[in-house]
Amino acid sequence: QSTNIYSKQLNGDSLSSAFCILIKQEVKSHKHVKHSEQVVVLEGEGLMRLGNEEFKISQGEVIFIPRNTFHSVKSTGKVPLKVLSIQSPGFDGSDRVPETNTLK
Repeated sequence: QSTNIYSKQLNGDSLSSAFCILIKQEVKSHKHVKHSEQVVVLEGEGLMRLGNEEFKISQGEVIFIPRNTFHSVKSTGKVPLKVLSIQSPGFDGSDRVPETNTLK
């Protein structure tokens, strides 16, 4: 973890896990091989990339991220982006794969 991202696991087991994540700047593009993810925006605003789509996100929105789909987010608001992230099956970090072919 860095000062850019703060993550705290709220609960979970082998079937599901939940994290509260604060993003000051960005989460670089990555995918999860074995699990899907639901993201609920609690505070802030951002620009999310999901596969080939890019769209704005804000408080109250729910985003579904299918497994094996590259995704990233940049915080664009005046406060850090705060999200609830729920993964199924449970997340232990072992299936996180960074995207190495990003074009800027």
